[in-house]
Amino acid sequence: MLHIQPVSDDRYEVSGLEIADLSSLRLWIFDLEATGLDTTRERVTQIAGLPIEGGRILEEEAFVQFVHPGEGVQIPKVVEELTGITLEKLKDAPPFPQAWRDCEAAAQGSAIWIGQSVFEFDVPLLEAELTRHALPKTLPAILDSVVLATALLGEPEGRWSTSALVQRFQVNTEGLRRHDALDDVKILARILLPMMEIIREDHGDRVSLPRDQPLSIKRHPPVKSESQ
Repeated sequence: MLHIQPVSDDRYEVSGLEIADLSSLRLWIFDLEATGLDTTRERVTQIAGLPIEGGRILEEEAFVQFVHPGEGVQIPKVVEELTGITLEKLKDAPPFPQAWRDCEAAAQGSAIWIGQSVFEFDVPLLEAELTRHALPKTLPAILDSVVLATALLGEPEGRWSTSALVQRFQVNTEGLRRHDALDDVKILARILLPMMEIIREDHGDRVSLPRDQPLSIKRHPPVKSESQ
C-alpha cells in the first residue's frame, strides 16, 4: 500500500508502491485549477482529465469542466491573470460535487490517476472539498508524476517541475496554455509517454518503491493564501 510520510518542510518520502504491467493499464491524467494555492482554504474552479491507454493519448475522450466555487468566494486578480478563469466564466458552472462525479464517470474506471505535484496540491485540495461538501473522502488510486520522475531519473538539481520535465523530454507544447487544466493534462500526457517507455524497456514495465526503501521527494516551497 502506498505510504507518504512527511519528513521536513522541504521533503517527504514515498514507499510501498508496486505497479505491474503499467503499459497495459488505462491511466487517467488529471489536473485542477483553484482560487489559490493554500489547499486548506481555496476552492476548485476547473477539473480536467485525459486517458492514456495502450500507449496512446486519447484526446477524443478528454474531460474538462469549470466548477462554481460557492457563493461569496472570490478569485484574486493574480490568479485570474494566471489561469484566465474569472467568476463571470464560473457563474453557470456546476458545484464541486457534480463536477467531481462527472470527472469520475469520464475516467471510466481507470486503474491509476496521475497528476503533477498532486500529493502536495490536488490530493489535499480534493480532500478538503470532499469534507466541505460532506462527501466520502474516497479517492481513486493516485500517482504523482514528480514521484515517478524522481524514481526513474533521480533527483534533479532543482525539482521535477512541469517545465523541467518538458525540457528533459523535449515535449512540444505549442498551442497549449499552462495553468489551463485541460492543456496542462495534455502536456503531462506527452511527458508521460516517454517516461512509460523507460519503465517498459528498463524496468520490466513495473514501478516499485519498497516499503523499506522510501524515496525522498523535494517539496514545493510552502505557500500561504494572501489573506493570511
